[in-house]
Amino acid sequence: MQNYNSKFKIIFILIINFVLFPVAVQGAVLYLEPASGEYYWDDVFVAEIKIDTEGEEINAVKIDLTFFQELLEAKDFSQGNSILAFWPEGPSFSNQEGTISFVGGVPGGFQGDGLLGKLVFQTKKSGEQFSAQSAAVRFLDSSQVLLNDGLGTPAELITKEAIFTIFPEKREVSEDQWRKELEKDDIPPESFEIIISQDPFLFEGKYFIVFQTQDKQTGIDYYEVKEGKRDWQRAESPYLLEDQSLKSIIKVKAVDKAGNERMAEITPPYKVTWKDIIPWIILVIIFGLVIWWLSKLFNFRC
Repeated sequence: MQNYNSKFKIIFILIINFVLFPVAVQGAVLYLEPASGEYYWDDVFVAEIKIDTEGEEINAVKIDLTFFQELLEAKDFSQGNSILAFWPEGPSFSNQEGTISFVGGVPGGFQGDGLLGKLVFQTKKSGEQFSAQSAAVRFLDSSQVLLNDGLGTPAELITKEAIFTIFPEKREVSEDQWRKELEKDDIPPESFEIIISQDPFLFEGKYFIVFQTQDKQTGIDYYEVKEGKRDWQRAESPYLLEDQSLKSIIKVKAVDKAGNERMAEITPPYKVTWKDIIPWIILVIIFGLVIWWLSKLFNFRC
């Protein structure tokens, strides 16, 4: 009887623990690398935003970060070597509010430990700062990671902050990790294609182009578009064409953060219309009339 009571108590305790303290579910982990470091006033350093999916397969992320703007200034953001291939909302940051945000996607999903992007910070001196101070970079609760399950289910999310120590003294030569990365990058962005398209729901049905590429080293900085003899224009995809007649050769130039360039070109499949044919018909008629008149004149003199 005593053994029966002991077994009953054990089973009862296990049931209570299962109900009140469910087994922890492993979730995706958002973290920064390095998670700590010591820097001096006016140094420039790079912090990588990374994700460990903990066995899950994900396909989209929404990242919102906050940083201590009294000691840190966001200088740049690099998409180089990111697992994210599409950026519905490109990286944006506010040094006044101390925030950084972006939304990205991974076609086909991703599982493992990967890089989302690189933050470039420059350290600042806070007022009458006489000793080292800590500057934290944290993920906000609005950050999300979606599973690649066809339903967009939010993954269980664990976030880890990074804390950097900033000294008020200035080095004789300030450290600049980002400049060193730029100097090492001599590889242009990857090859890409330009697609001409038309959609009744975009640009009032007018012709536009779509383009995109990646740069595995320092990331894409900007794009430029040139139509025929027109000047180069800074552009984003999709881009509304100025020449809606599609008579101009279209060029798109992708420039990475280090200044390396890759260019793509397309000759639009021009369609002949009556507007193009009519002038030629008129010229043929005029030419025929001139010949007829000359022949009449020649016969008359003869």
